Amino acid sequence: MNDPTGIDPSPIRRSHPGVFARGLAMGMAEAVPGVSGGTIAFVTGIYDELVTSIASFSQPSASTLLRDGWRAFARRHNLGFLAVLGAGMAAGLPLTLVLVVGLLESHGAYVTGFFFGLIAASVIHVGLQSSWRWLASLGLLGAVGGILLGAGAGTSAPQQVSMIFLAGALAATAWILPGLSGAFVLVILGLYEPMANALLAIDLPVLAIFAAGLGIGVVCFSRVLAWLLERARSAVLAFLTGLMAGSLAQLWPWRETPISETVVVGVVGAMVIGALLVGVLGFASARRDG
Repeated sequence: MNDPTGIDPSPIRRSHPGVFARGLAMGMAEAVPGVSGGTIAFVTGIYDELVTSIASFSQPSASTLLRDGWRAFARRHNLGFLAVLGAGMAAGLPLTLVLVVGLLESHGAYVTGFFFGLIAASVIHVGLQSSWRWLASLGLLGAVGGILLGAGAGTSAPQQVSMIFLAGALAATAWILPGLSGAFVLVILGLYEPMANALLAIDLPVLAIFAAGLGIGVVCFSRVLAWLLERARSAVLAFLTGLMAGSLAQLWPWRETPISETVVVGVVGAMVIGALLVGVLGFASARRDG
């Protein structure tokens, strides 16, 4: 029998290695702007369980712990699943960031081209899930927002506490959406490289502020977002489509480097590879959904 709150107290039993592998893939995906950990969760069949488990945390959680004890609390919130999944993400994220940050320093135009292809394909993938009516209104509004965020990214102060906290909250909100990644949010805020370097350097003060934002985002914004998706999914996806489209100007590989100074064929090839990756994930999602 389901819990009165709507949270199923009997989560699916899964093997720990399988959940860890899914978390590893999600962590690797979240390190790359344009590839959503939510998409990986959806493709691998754990998206509904993940969102339900996160949404189960509410005001009655504390009373459950005090009244019924730790075991009931852990079962209600599916903590075993979340802990193993989180461990996998914690392993996959830094492994991928080491590679990405290194490539950004040595082959920046190629990596940016890859990101551009990822997000351009994501614009199409997410946009197809909305309607032209919403794309022409909220989609346009989102595009303006994406352009403004990208324009302001260069002037924002990465070390500013409020910006780091906000970035964490928004990244957590994006994390649960298939088609939108937390890394993408950091890119349009101009904080992707600073936060990646902070994680790799284990800069505890910066990471603590970011983690606090993540916690607020997961507990508060994710529930609001889930509520909006349930009642106005097409409108929300239209706005997100526009936001991603507007951010593409920030990711243009030759925005700061003249085209003649890079290998055009290689960068275009990186764009195509990024777009194909999203296409493959989208195809897998459609097959599973069908």
